[in-house]
Amino acid sequence: MGNNTSIDLYLWAVQFLGKKYCCVRSVDVAHYLNYSKPSVSAAVKKLVESGMLIMETDGNLVLTETGVQYMLDCRERCDFFHRVLLAAGLEPDTAEKEAFSLAQAVQPDTFAALKTYLADV
Repeated sequence: MGNNTSIDLYLWAVQFLGKKYCCVRSVDVAHYLNYSKPSVSAAVKKLVESGMLIMETDGNLVLTETGVQYMLDCRERCDFFHRVLLAAGLEPDTAEKEAFSLAQAVQPDTFAALKTYLADV
């Protein structure tokens, strides 16, 4: 699939809309993200193929265990970088935006190393 930022946005939208409403369809995601329906349909197809989403027979989108774990890992990285950037003195809004960008850019091994290193500092 494309870059991690787009994966995160699509999965986050499905998760958010799923909590707010009982059903989430591709058209709901397209409307929420202000993306074209064909773009969302293509992304959803790839997310289903990758095992992160299930499209039920009625068109409802549901995160799989893999998708949920991916979102939990993303949340952990975002929270970590947000705390670090706030501690470094960044404004909360800036820290939140930058934390999301950093969470997408860092590889899992690098993230683990940073967590270990900063835990010792």
